[in-house]
Amino acid sequence: MTKHSEIIMAGTGGQGLIFVASFLAECAIAEGLNVVQTQTYGIAQRGGFISAEAIIAPDEILFQQVLSPNVIVALHDVVGGRYDNASVPVVYDSSIMAERTFDNWLGIPCTKTAQDMGAPKSANLVALGAAYQLHPFVDFDSIVAAATKKFAPKIAEMNIEAVKKGIALAEAASQTR
Repeated sequence: MTKHSEIIMAGTGGQGLIFVASFLAECAIAEGLNVVQTQTYGIAQRGGFISAEAIIAPDEILFQQVLSPNVIVALHDVVGGRYDNASVPVVYDSSIMAERTFDNWLGIPCTKTAQDMGAPKSANLVALGAAYQLHPFVDFDSIVAAATKKFAPKIAEMNIEAVKKGIALAEAASQTR
């Protein structure tokens, strides 16, 4: 994918959102794209609000903050109402967050799916897959290549499977809307 993409991932410290944003940045860099990855968090990282952003573009990125996200990921109720007025798709973790009834919010059981896979720390990658289904920000092959390069084979396989499950869940949830 060679279009301008802006992604916000929000939740609580300890969910691996900064990891996912930096992983996404690695995927984009491998494609020869420009990328900016930022994060914000308070003093109490674990348990407090945290957000990570990624901007991916084929051209120079002049402003290093997301202004017009293409997709938002919300993985914890600590997000509160920050994105209630968003007009773009918002993927939220329906296994741990209160139900959201906004038309653009898509509930995906990220945590439950990761636990069912035997990989509870992969909820963030399930969410990444769901966001990818709604707005493909890099080529899927780049995700596979980055995971294969970054992780031991068994872990890479599990992480790729988590992304694939997120894609499938978002596709199924989108069809039932």
